[in-house]
Amino acid sequence: MQRQLATRTKICQRRGEILQSKLRSQSCEIDRLEAENSEQRQNNNVLQLEVARLKRAQRTNVQDLAHLAAWLVSLANAKGVALDPATLDILNRRGWHPSKRQARAARP
Repeated sequence: MQRQLATRTKICQRRGEILQSKLRSQSCEIDRLEAENSEQRQNNNVLQLEVARLKRAQRTNVQDLAHLAAWLVSLANAKGVALDPATLDILNRRGWHPSKRQARAARP
């Protein structure tokens, strides 16, 4: 009887050691994942800032191009110079519709 009790005690101790070992291993894995998660969050923040910067730059570029297009159409109208078909296609794709009688280039 005492022998059975000793055997069961050893089995329980061994199971406890195995569980403690697994727990330590899982704890190390959690620490590693937390560090990785923190790094990924920092990378995500950097990327979000870069996307915001690029959007601002793109918005500024679009505004500049719209200003230049308006200036080009105005200048062409003032000078009576027709815009070439490629330029008209670009303006039409962007929603600009210069006056057809003033904007179309005469065909040679």
